[in-house]
Amino acid sequence: MSTQLDRPGIRGIEAHSIDFIALSERHGKPRDLFTLWFGANMVLISVATGAILVAAGVGFVWSALGIVIGLSLGTIIAALHSAQGPTLGIPQMVQSRAQFGYIGGILPMLVAEVAYFGFFAANPAIGALVLTALWGLPVWPTVLVLTVLMFGVALWGYDFSHRMGKYMAVLAIAAFGLFTVLLLFHNSIAHPTYSNLSGGFSLGPFLFAIAICFVYNGGYAPYVADYSRYLPETVSAKSTGLWSYAGITISGIWLFLIGAYLASITGFGPDIIGSALTVAGGVGPWFKYVFSIIVVLVLILQGSLSMYAGANTGISIINALRPGFADIKASVRIRAMALIVVGVVCFWVGLAYTGNFGTVFGDTLSVILILLIPWSAVNLTDFYFVRKGHYVTAEIFKPDGIYGRFNTAGFVSFFLALACELVFTNLGFYVSPVANLLSGGDLSWLVGVIVAGGSYLLLAPRFGSGEVPRSGVEQVTSSSGL
Repeated sequence: MSTQLDRPGIRGIEAHSIDFIALSERHGKPRDLFTLWFGANMVLISVATGAILVAAGVGFVWSALGIVIGLSLGTIIAALHSAQGPTLGIPQMVQSRAQFGYIGGILPMLVAEVAYFGFFAANPAIGALVLTALWGLPVWPTVLVLTVLMFGVALWGYDFSHRMGKYMAVLAIAAFGLFTVLLLFHNSIAHPTYSNLSGGFSLGPFLFAIAICFVYNGGYAPYVADYSRYLPETVSAKSTGLWSYAGITISGIWLFLIGAYLASITGFGPDIIGSALTVAGGVGPWFKYVFSIIVVLVLILQGSLSMYAGANTGISIINALRPGFADIKASVRIRAMALIVVGVVCFWVGLAYTGNFGTVFGDTLSVILILLIPWSAVNLTDFYFVRKGHYVTAEIFKPDGIYGRFNTAGFVSFFLALACELVFTNLGFYVSPVANLLSGGDLSWLVGVIVAGGSYLLLAPRFGSGEVPRSGVEQVTSSSGL
């Protein structure tokens, strides 16, 4: 297994950013994606978000149903994007130029950056809150230190993250396995009342729970392909997608249910992190500290994945505005510069989360939802139904290539879906007319998928850019020259 280095480079640091991964450099197996995504997704953020759903007024049983439905459906989108990586050999958001144009692709890239910042910043914020609760550390310096550690993992890049994912998967299973046993036996937590667990059904909060869970796991869509693009082009797309799906879904459902149950038996207390540490400490102070350290290490891995993809997307944006910049060459220096910029932004966003995590993160997920879904639906429709996986990768990097500068089909489909979503969404600070009728229920994710995908399917034959290659061989031949 080899990683390309910058010419003067530092051994072990990935140099590739948005450039095509040559077939001679491909390595790994689809099952590697299970440990990466399982390990990275075993985060305390999932526990906190599961608790948010119960606190919103959904009983545990109905919360559990909403969690399973939302996470299972949302991961389908992420898995379909993951399967694109080995075929294309480039980061996910660069490929969006095929649907939106060389310059037009900046639109979905900016949307992806919002998602990266929204998800990334939650990691150092939660990590800082855990360490503050454990050792009384000051919040903002702790957020800074964790952000720097995430920068280091992101800088070392693809192979290092995959290796770290394997270790984190094992450690997380051990830590949360014991934690789950302690929780089910109500260790250090009073036995729940029946009403806390059953609760009444409320349509609005139930639909809201599905929407939040859908975007939580679907939020991996902008960067799952970044971590499958080194796989050999010959690997099965089905296998790539299924291993990613299993890793993300199993870990997500497990921890969301823990969060929902913990919130239920503690009477919907706002300090879910404190409650989690109380449960962990019941078996002895040693486990509370071990549990917290593992939790923070997983958060570092998770945050680094978003930072890594955010840097790649930032390079893509600048490359589109100034084609000479980064000129699709492997460079540790360019990656490091981009990661520093992304890290600074994420640090400040992370500080905002520490003030009131539940409210800020919930509203952030709602905003990400209505922005992310139209892009994802357009991208997947183009890949699986319009071009059927056949692209001339070299043309994606040409300002005057066959995919054009702007793609009318992509833009019309995106904004049409966004407009329709606004009629059905619940953003917290804005509740749409239909959401009001549904007592706060959010169906924007479903509307976005149908409208964006359907309209692009209709418009692409007339306004879409680029010829569809006759076979995958043409795509590989065109790509290999990068």
